[in-house]
Amino acid sequence: MTARPDSAAPAALRAVGVLTCAAALIVMGVCLRLIFGSSSAVLAEIRDAYGLSGAEVALLTTGPVLCLGLFSAATPRLARRYTAPLVAAVALAMIAVGSALRILPSCPVLLGGTMLAGAGIAVGNVLGPVLVRIFFPHRIGLMTGLFTAMVCVSTGFASALTVPGATALGGSWRGALALWAVPALVAVLLLAVVTVRYLRFRRNVPEPDGADAPGAVRTVLRSPVAWAVTGFMGLQSLLAYALIGWIPTIYRDRGLSAETSGAMLAIGGLLSVLTALTFPQCAAGRREQRIVAVAAVALQGIGVFGVLAFGNGIGAWVANVFVGFGLGAMISLAVTMMNLRAATTAEAVSLSAMSQTVGYLLAAWGPMLVGVLHGVHGNWTLPLISLLILLIPLLLCGLVAGGDRSVGAPSAFGDGVQPGGQEA
Repeated sequence: MTARPDSAAPAALRAVGVLTCAAALIVMGVCLRLIFGSSSAVLAEIRDAYGLSGAEVALLTTGPVLCLGLFSAATPRLARRYTAPLVAAVALAMIAVGSALRILPSCPVLLGGTMLAGAGIAVGNVLGPVLVRIFFPHRIGLMTGLFTAMVCVSTGFASALTVPGATALGGSWRGALALWAVPALVAVLLLAVVTVRYLRFRRNVPEPDGADAPGAVRTVLRSPVAWAVTGFMGLQSLLAYALIGWIPTIYRDRGLSAETSGAMLAIGGLLSVLTALTFPQCAAGRREQRIVAVAAVALQGIGVFGVLAFGNGIGAWVANVFVGFGLGAMISLAVTMMNLRAATTAEAVSLSAMSQTVGYLLAAWGPMLVGVLHGVHGNWTLPLISLLILLIPLLLCGLVAGGDRSVGAPSAFGDGVQPGGQEA
């Protein structure tokens, strides 16, 4: 089942402006992973500057992911009270402030700023699919692809440019981390314009398919399909954050420079754009998404196996290509299914919040698991094997979530909705 278009949404889009709204979503997507890619590129410098242990470094990478789970649950209530665009603007402001705080030479401030940004990212993660649903219900595949493509590319972009940025700032990795507040400020300005225009529109037109529809939360909580979407979101996020957080360190331990290791993650991030753009459109055009889920898991499996099997030669670069393809395919498919499995905006908000609350709390174990296993055994073999094993339950969740059913209906097209979000 695919998303039913909300009749007032195209009018809302016209009121806000297509280009303004699209630009806001794109820049917002860029900002939702910069803090992770930038930190991972200079983990060694952070560790040495503050004398951190392996567990403390793992906390720096895991803490923001925990924020994604802890703060996602509050997002639906905030969106109902203040509207999704306004809450999204505030979330991006939190990301900007948290990123800027990292310039201060204090480990507690670094951690606090990272957590503040993580809280903002949590809210933005939930509201991204909802904003797509509100403004682009007729283009869910396309706009979800653009949004998640920006999410994917931002990690590698930040990873590749943080070390050169530090060099340009006279070796100040703190200054390089703080510079990533600038894109968040741009997103705040764009979302402020969207919010003002949307609130003006809402004075005369009720919010379409309101997020406060009774029973939506209960429907989602009781749905096996919703829990499968949640499992897919959580396990793919666990894999993603483990790989994003540790791939540069893995290759630096294998003898590559910080710049080369960061560039490898950046290339993977750039390549992830290809699958992030194409997989949502493939998924939105099908009655079920099982074959799309199989393809996404297969790409990630090849990538992780390649990281395990090859050192730092050409094989490592090939493996990194598949890691990038897998990351883009899985996150974009997970976000797309949040809308495709929901019949109303209310269900979409609840499903997005549940899948990201539970999913990111599960995902938080990824970087920590890899860090602990590496600390115990002193090599990367067991951590990478563990990630390969996790592909099995991930595939099972994808097969259930990709079936021809919605979270609230016994059959996929019982309400007269056709693939691509068009009414029958």
